[in-house]
Amino acid sequence: MQQICLRCFHLIPAETQTCPHCGADLAAFAARDYADKLIAALGHSLSEVRMRAIIALGWRGEGRAAQPLLELALRHPVDVVEGLAVVKSLAGMGVEGRIALVALAERHQAHAVRETAQQVLRTIRHAKH
Repeated sequence: MQQICLRCFHLIPAETQTCPHCGADLAAFAARDYADKLIAALGHSLSEVRMRAIIALGWRGEGRAAQPLLELALRHPVDVVEGLAVVKSLAGMGVEGRIALVALAERHQAHAVRETAQQVLRTIRHAKH
């Protein structure tokens, strides 16, 4: 039986308490808050795992995830679908999300992501008035 390290995502023996690859204390990581685990999943090598975390963080409106989401979108500029999902998630994250949206609107390499971020920001501004 095997498990995946929740920090570095390597496959390790199920009974392992300390990851032999990254040294993570797996019991301590498992005890972390759910949002922290989702934020950590943004670093996963599989885009499907990252996408699930992006969506879940957006549903939860986790403002503290705005900066990690921005960094993710900028780190994977050719993944437009992922970038658009980040924009959608940031839209519901209050001030932190708006700050990250401004950065995406200015800095993301994909035109579709920049334009969508700008549209979301315009929608947010109009909703306030």
